[in-house]
Amino acid sequence: MDEPTSRAERRAHSRGRSRVWVIAGGALVAVIAIAVGAVLLSSGGGESSNASKAPPVTVAKTNVTLAAGDVSADSVGAPVTVSPEVVKATIDSIGTYLKVATVDPLRSAKPAADLSAVFTQAALARVIGVDRSALVDEGLPQVAGELDVVATPVAITGLGDQDGKLALLTASINLDITGTVKSAAKGAKTDPLHIVRTGSFVFTPDANGAWKVSAYSIDVNRAGGGIDAPTSTTAATTGTAR
Repeated sequence: MDEPTSRAERRAHSRGRSRVWVIAGGALVAVIAIAVGAVLLSSGGGESSNASKAPPVTVAKTNVTLAAGDVSADSVGAPVTVSPEVVKATIDSIGTYLKVATVDPLRSAKPAADLSAVFTQAALARVIGVDRSALVDEGLPQVAGELDVVATPVAITGLGDQDGKLALLTASINLDITGTVKSAAKGAKTDPLHIVRTGSFVFTPDANGAWKVSAYSIDVNRAGGGIDAPTSTTAATTGTAR
């Protein structure tokens, strides 16, 4: 039979167990601290990653300002008026012209698309032929920065026939177009482009009642944007334009 342990041995054994629990407890605290540290480090890393991402790309804007101005009407017969619906159709048609003939070619550096929705067949033949350079902004470097197309409020004048029927409309065209193109010159980043187009469109209703441009008188001046020298072009049809 083993002899009973002495009081000194029991105290020593008790101190030994206390040391084990202290060490074990310390190890547990250390593990928790490491785990929490790992979570914090992971969280901090995520924030750092987000902060290191490239800033959002700023998309160049295209701003088009177009609205009706004064609307009036004359007549050789009974008085006529220009209805709000006809005014809207006229402004919408000019807006389509601006998009197809100016905005899209300057943004893409590609030829203008179909303009048959805006011009009658007779007028369109001249627009895509001898008068193209005056009415379409193509063949220029691509506009990379913001593009602003500002139209002075469009003055619309109607003319009635002897039967008191609205026969035609004259719409003023006064456009100020500015943009920035990528310069081909070494060391230069941008090159401002400025286009001013003035004159008038004459609208007449087709067989379906759609108002289209049947005549025009247009002056255009272009400068900058890679153009070697300022250019000026004038185009007019034989139809009535004032």
